[in-house]
Amino acid sequence: MLSKSTTLARRAVRLLLDRGLVTPADVHRYGLSARDASESNGVVLVELGDGRGYAVKETTGPRDDAQGDPDREIALYRTAHDAPATAHLLPRLELYDPDTGLLVLEGVVAARRLDRLPPPRDPLDERTAAAFGRTLGAWHQAAAALPPLRPVRPWLLDIAGPRRLPVLNHDERLRPLADAIAADPAHRAAMDAVAAAWTCDTAIHGDVRFSNVLIRPSGSALLVDWESAGTGDTRWDVAGGVQEYLSAGAPPPTVEAFLDGYARGRGRPADRARLAPFTACRLLIRALQLATWLPEPHAEIQRHRALARDVQPLGAA
Repeated sequence: MLSKSTTLARRAVRLLLDRGLVTPADVHRYGLSARDASESNGVVLVELGDGRGYAVKETTGPRDDAQGDPDREIALYRTAHDAPATAHLLPRLELYDPDTGLLVLEGVVAARRLDRLPPPRDPLDERTAAAFGRTLGAWHQAAAALPPLRPVRPWLLDIAGPRRLPVLNHDERLRPLADAIAADPAHRAAMDAVAAAWTCDTAIHGDVRFSNVLIRPSGSALLVDWESAGTGDTRWDVAGGVQEYLSAGAPPPTVEAFLDGYARGRGRPADRARLAPFTACRLLIRALQLATWLPEPHAEIQRHRALARDVQPLGAA
């Protein structure tokens, strides 16, 4: 029996051939490879020997595990497709085929994930942080002119209510941690502050983290995996970047470089003074993620909860 990734690779290549994005002559002349690039979702990177490539992503229905909704990603790419200001901030949409359930994007073959940069490149380098921030800020600036998407709201804010994600009740690793977070006064204060402040001001990525940022050889950045996208609060995206650097133990200058880059990209600074509760909530989400990512997550969960309690306002820009 073929593996799921092998089956997806064959479907992806067949679609590219059927739609003329790749021709038999291309395959004969340059050669072709298809490799699994999946994390939580099925993704195959199809590469030709002449440097061209396509990222082919399998789309399925919404899930209850906070991994996003493929329909949101499809809507985002369609909305941004004809907007010149968004070029180079995210991969180009090549096609979406609803019959096969495959989304075909530009394969940024030479780029690497921010958290997997090859030596001697450092994910915590200030220049890389500035490039990441600049792309995020440029996206928020450009997205303000796009047609609105469906509103989005962090699932963490419903952790104590009837709309709590089912997976938080069903997973034995997550249920006690979710209950502890919901009962912690400091965590509740952060969640209440975000809920009260939440403003749907523009299209946001919704799941900003290192694994969703690609760094090109030139050093510029682009954002991928838009399944959590929607009209929401830009501070949620900015806090996602700050949280990643806090989680990685980055020094303060790296966080400053990210925020300064964001200000340059957007044309105005982030709302630093009100960013603390948003960052605390992103740290709590990471704590819950670590419960399923790590074999022995207790120490890291406790560290992230402590960071969430202690995160301070970042001050004026």
